[in-house]
Amino acid sequence: MLTGFLDPASGARVLLLSGAEGMTVCWRLETVIGAADGAAVRCGFSDGLFHAENPESFFPDMRFLAGVSAPARCRCDWTEAGMLLSFTAGKNERLVCGVCDEETLRALLPPAAAKEALAAALAAQAAQRELFSLRCSDKRLEHYMNGWCLAQVRARLEARTSLYQSGGAIGFRDQLQDAVNLLLVESGSARERILDACRHQYAEGDVMHWWHAHPDGDRGVRTRCSDDLLWLCWALGEYTEATGDDALCREQTPWLVSPPLAETEHDRYETPETSAETAGVLDHALRALKCCVGRGFGPHGLPLMGAGDWNDALSDCGGESVWLAFFLCCCARSTAKLLERVGRADEARRCRALSERMLGAAEGCFNGKWYGRAFPAHGDISRGGRRIDSIVQSWAVFCGAKHAGEALDHALCRLVDGEKGLVKLLDPPFAADEERFGYITSYGEGCRENGGQYTHAAVWLARACFRAGRPEAGHEILSMLLPEGREIARYGAEPYVLPADVCAAPGHEGEAGWTWYTGSAGWFFRTVTEDLLGLRCDGGRITAAPSACALFEVDELTVRGEKVITKGLPKRKRE
Repeated sequence: MLTGFLDPASGARVLLLSGAEGMTVCWRLETVIGAADGAAVRCGFSDGLFHAENPESFFPDMRFLAGVSAPARCRCDWTEAGMLLSFTAGKNERLVCGVCDEETLRALLPPAAAKEALAAALAAQAAQRELFSLRCSDKRLEHYMNGWCLAQVRARLEARTSLYQSGGAIGFRDQLQDAVNLLLVESGSARERILDACRHQYAEGDVMHWWHAHPDGDRGVRTRCSDDLLWLCWALGEYTEATGDDALCREQTPWLVSPPLAETEHDRYETPETSAETAGVLDHALRALKCCVGRGFGPHGLPLMGAGDWNDALSDCGGESVWLAFFLCCCARSTAKLLERVGRADEARRCRALSERMLGAAEGCFNGKWYGRAFPAHGDISRGGRRIDSIVQSWAVFCGAKHAGEALDHALCRLVDGEKGLVKLLDPPFAADEERFGYITSYGEGCRENGGQYTHAAVWLARACFRAGRPEAGHEILSMLLPEGREIARYGAEPYVLPADVCAAPGHEGEAGWTWYTGSAGWFFRTVTEDLLGLRCDGGRITAAPSACALFEVDELTVRGEKVITKGLPKRKRE
């Protein structure tokens, strides 16, 4: 049996192997350490420890170590595939690796130290489970919400990597969403992420799309992506309303400074300077709004798309975005509420005017059935009005758009496939012979963003159903997204965490894409707690209105170690 965990104190990975006595065990690790391949890695094996370093990485002094509890019986080889440690196993063996000093790594190898580290890891896991606990009649939901959901959000928020996407970068909008969607159970992560987002905003108001932390200055990419900067406004509005911590608005952070992208530059990977000038967090948010507005509007009065909005795969669209108009409407509206609370009435009025203007422009894009996605600079993204996109219909509901109910009807009819258990992002998918609107057309029809299930958006659709007074439909979508109980031979992914995407292509329906690294986990947690269970965090206080959307029996609900609900939730009858 192999038990693996991370030591909470050092971050080292510890593997406990039992039941393999007398067997030859091989442990292989691909060691790249920040290079395009392993060619630059220097490695060796001495005093029972494998060590590797890469002078060409961003952290040239970083040293990777690996060791086993039986170094005398261990052989180490370096192959093209990486490190290979082989040894004859005793009754119980410990394998440890990590980026830490030798003393720390060796200290984890003795049996008592490894057991102590395991106990600490289990205690940390138990503490996380105490943040939220649900006992209810829906056992699939209970299993995912009790531990796995928060673990998945934490993995993307803190590790920012997985077997499927080993990047480690901090994403401007990704980590803001993850942290804010945890406000029910803790607020510290959201506060720090908002401050860090401000520190990665350029003086012009645009932001780094993603970056890697570095002692000599963070390195990241400046892009033309049109929605990144607005997630700062969204996050600040959500955070202050939930916590009542309006003081955050006055905290000072600097700007990033570099030349704006030239007309010929699509993006730029760089280490910008940091300004001596600082501004309050609320002023950072206002500059983001100003930058978005300053980029201009098209003939339909909609904001320009730039290099794609939310759906990065629409990377070559250009033109105007209906979804961005709805999102800008929501962000300007929440910023106006915040400005009113802190006594900045004139700016609040301007934000409200912007919000109404965007809502009006988006309303003009209702085609009689649903809201279109965009008006690109070339071609027809709507396929003659026949293509429907879920995120536009969801955000139409969030904004209170006039035709949102009818648009939602069509989204549920066209995009939710109950028989196959899929909630598609759009339909029909882009065909190979269509004009290119970005790398979305590089995916096969029904794969990932191109008409597959993109779970992040599917959770938004469920949330829209709850907000539109259709809790049964919202609950049904959430149930469809749960991984437990799927046909594993077809699904092919872990049955305990949400997938980023599920294929809808004919012959491959139900095949999961990557898991763990997805923003859908945070949104799923928030939609279940807020919309399905009726929990709200307002001004630092948790309130519960569980009967509003109770579709099953809840025996007990605990948040932050305190029981919010005990036996007695009524089961809502279907009409």
